[in-house]
Amino acid sequence: MKDVRFKVNEIFVSIQGEGIFVGLPMNFIRFCSCNLSCSWCDTAYSKGTDMSCAAILKKLDKKIKWVSLTGGEPLMEKELPYIISELKGIGFNALLETNGSIYDKKIFSSCDHISLDLKAPSSGNCVHSKDAFCYCLEHPKKSQIKVVVQDECDMRFFAKMYTSAEGYPNWIIQPEWSRINEIDYSKIISKFPDVRVILQMHKFLKVR
Repeated sequence: MKDVRFKVNEIFVSIQGEGIFVGLPMNFIRFCSCNLSCSWCDTAYSKGTDMSCAAILKKLDKKIKWVSLTGGEPLMEKELPYIISELKGIGFNALLETNGSIYDKKIFSSCDHISLDLKAPSSGNCVHSKDAFCYCLEHPKKSQIKVVVQDECDMRFFAKMYTSAEGYPNWIIQPEWSRINEIDYSKIISKFPDVRVILQMHKFLKVR
């Protein structure tokens, strides 16, 4: 195994609290680096440990087959293709949780599932890679597109992106945690009857 290094915020086992895998036990590798700074971000990116790939793999629960590569932005890690290869080589499934601003075809193709978090205006970083977005549209069996919404401006953004991707099946609206009681869910149901609304379950259960 090569001596490659990663800056890791934390490694832990929990239930997946977001998206279509909600409720499924997973290993989580949370990387520190990020190219965005969202207004409601809840990760302390300055806190991290320099770790080898071998040390990371040793901390994973091998009984739990899914590994979430999250952050931060995992695609900021230049050796990400290597650790994905190592994970898959020992029988894990790789879920890439990305902010959608960076695209790497090799990495997207090598992962078992892509969770693309399109940033709406309230995030302060309303940007995304067209190629990353199109990859998800072209591979609906291994992708989901999530938008965290806080207000009507975010909902208009969601409507625009949703309309531009006719027929894509795995859209998720995730109400921003501090505003979950302020969202008009009846309007979402009437306008987007085929879209999942999924809250952050791990916050309800008070787990990581």
